[in-house]
Amino acid sequence: MPPIDRFASGKLMGGSCKTLALQALAGTEPVSVVAERSGASRPTVYRQMNRANGALDALFTPAASADDEVPFTLPVTRPWLEQVALGLMLIGHTLFRGVIEFIHDLLGVPLSLGTVHNIHQRAARQRHSPERRDRSLIRAGRSAR
Repeated sequence: MPPIDRFASGKLMGGSCKTLALQALAGTEPVSVVAERSGASRPTVYRQMNRANGALDALFTPAASADDEVPFTLPVTRPWLEQVALGLMLIGHTLFRGVIEFIHDLLGVPLSLGTVHNIHQRAARQRHSPERRDRSLIRAGRSAR
């Protein structure tokens, strides 16, 4: 029986590492027998088994398709949620409860009916606010070229 070298993994060549891992993964013999026969320690055999298992997992794991890739991320803030709610109501003519359902189902954010109502009312008040209007483009009289 060859003496067991605690640092045998540094001396094993690529083919021997593979053979060692395959013998251990086959499970036909205990790891201690495989280690003793190869002159390596049991931790070395287990390390090679783990590396081989990782390689097999990587090989047989289905590759991510282009559909699974995330094209971008959005920082979802309270003002952004309010803009989404307003867009749904004003552009999509969505009812308040539809806005609640959309935001809850797609974004996982709970909104109450009162919150959606307040968002709508705040937008209506800002629409009619006189200080919101930009009058810098208004000219009196005829404008010269």
